[in-house]
Amino acid sequence: MAADLQDLVDDLADALGRPVALEDRRWRLLAFSAHTELEDRVRQASILARAAPSDVVAWLDTLGLEQAPDVVDTPENSAIGMGPRTCAPVRHAGTLLGFLWVIPGSVPLDDGQRATLVATARAAGATLWAQRAGGGEAHARIAALLGELLDDPDAAVRARAAGELAVRQGWSLSRPTPYTVALAELDDGEAATQVAERARRRWQADDLVWRVRGTVATVIAHGGSAPQALAQALVDAGAPHVVASAGFAELAAARDAGAGAAAGLVAVQHVPRLGPAATVDALGSWVFAARLWDASGRPAVVAPLPPLLRARAGGDLAEALEATLDAGGDVAAAARALHVHRATLYRRLARAEELTGLRLSSGDDRLRAHLALRMWRLAGSPALG
Repeated sequence: MAADLQDLVDDLADALGRPVALEDRRWRLLAFSAHTELEDRVRQASILARAAPSDVVAWLDTLGLEQAPDVVDTPENSAIGMGPRTCAPVRHAGTLLGFLWVIPGSVPLDDGQRATLVATARAAGATLWAQRAGGGEAHARIAALLGELLDDPDAAVRARAAGELAVRQGWSLSRPTPYTVALAELDDGEAATQVAERARRRWQADDLVWRVRGTVATVIAHGGSAPQALAQALVDAGAPHVVASAGFAELAAARDAGAGAAAGLVAVQHVPRLGPAATVDALGSWVFAARLWDASGRPAVVAPLPPLLRARAGGDLAEALEATLDAGGDVAAAARALHVHRATLYRRLARAEELTGLRLSSGDDRLRAHLALRMWRLAGSPALG
C-alpha cells in the first residue's frame, strides 16, 4: 500500500508501544508495524499470507465489527491462537473501509491511547478513501481495464485486464469471492456516474468499480452479497432500472455475465412488472426473449400472434394463452390468475388455437407461442386493428 498508510501504522505503534496492523474490510493486510509477537500465531500468519487465516476470518465475521463503535475490545480465542485485541473500524463518511488493530498485551489501552487509535483510524479512512475514490487518472485506468474486460473478444486480453484490475483493487485471486456485474441505465451519463458513486459509498469503496458508456453504467462488485442486493443498492442510489448477473468466481468471466445483464436490462425497461431491481436468474427466460427481440430489430408483433391480436377481444385471447403458458399448461391455475372460470379459459384457448394454427399439445408450438408473447410484451403489448 501507499507509504502514508504505513507511516500512520508506524506512528501509532510508536505512540502506543504495541504492535499495530491495518486490514481492509475483507481482512486482508494493508500495513503492519515492525513489532513482533512470537506467541501470537494469528499476527504471524497474517503477515506471511497478507491476509487473516480462514478460521480467524470465520470467527471475526461473527463479532459484528462492521457495526461496532469507534473502538472495541475483542476477547482472546485460544482455539484459533488469537490473543485479545483492540480494534477501531476504519470508515469514511459512514462507509466501512477496514479495521485498525492493536495487540494491547497485559495492560489495556488507557483513554488517551484509545483516542489516539480512533484518530489514526479516521486518518486511515481519509487516506483509503482518497486512494479508492475512483477519480481522475485512477478511475480512467479502471475504466480502460473494464473496457478490455467487458468488451474485448480476445480471452487473453480479458484475463490480463482481470489480473491488473484485481491487483489494483486488492482483490484476492487465491481466495476468490463471488463477483457480480450489474447494468443500470439513466437519462444521461452524468446521472449514471452519480448513481454509481452513491452506490459505491453504500456498497463499500474498494469493492465496487464502474464505467459509464452513454447512459449506461456497468458496475462490477466484489464480495459475498447477493446479486439482488447490488441491484437494489443501485436503485436506492437513484437508478430507475437495474439488472444484476448471477455471481461468478472468475473475474475474467465478467464479459459473459455482463451480456446477460444487458439483455435483462432490456426486459425490465420494457416490462415494468419485472423491475425495477432484478437479477438474471430471477428473470429466467425473459433474458433470452429480450436478447432475441433486440437482435430481431425489436418487432412489435411476430408470428403466430397477428391473426389472434386482430380478432375481436384479441387482447383477452393473448392473455389467456400467456397465463396458461406461464402456468406450465395448468388451466386451473391460469384461470385463477385471470379470475375467470375454467370453461371460459378453455373456450379462449380453443379460439386462440383456431386463429393461430397452434396446437397447445405440441411442445414446439407452446415454445413458439410463449416466445412470441414475450416479444409482444417487450414491445409494449400493441393492439392490431
